[in-house]
Amino acid sequence: MNSSSPQDSPDVLGAAWVGALAQGLQVPADGALSAQAAQSIKARIMQRIAVTPVEPSPDSTAQVQSILRDEGWVSLGKKIQVKVLHDDGTTLSWLLRLLPGGRLPEHDHADGKEECMVLEGTLMINGQQFVGGDYQIAHPGSVHYEVASSEGALVFLKSPSARRKSLAPA
Repeated sequence: MNSSSPQDSPDVLGAAWVGALAQGLQVPADGALSAQAAQSIKARIMQRIAVTPVEPSPDSTAQVQSILRDEGWVSLGKKIQVKVLHDDGTTLSWLLRLLPGGRLPEHDHADGKEECMVLEGTLMINGQQFVGGDYQIAHPGSVHYEVASSEGALVFLKSPSARRKSLAPA
């Protein structure tokens, strides 16, 4: 069974596009275009898109920040590594890598909520096992008594920017 909708197809324009095109083309009020007229319009649009070069703006590199897989890791202990991805002064996005046998000390979330998604491996949080794709949100005031991985784990976290000071190397 195919679960894709017509809007998922690159050959179908969405209703908003069709409406805007019909208005611009002064289509009859009932919106009825012959199949041939619709195909002709679409062909002209697609041809125009294909031949219109898009020049990158001179400052386009300033609009994108990339951090590659092996860049930016900082060791916080023998089996714990972190990488800050982005910090806007309010929210911190970061990665935590626990090597096999890695364990975090008990900590609370007094400074705000912390979202956690396991990307790879397995992670034990307060006695519950999490695997790739599992998610947890620790609300303000909650405590992580145990965060450990026997086989290793890669975890994405989003927390208050204030947490960054605790990510400094020991």
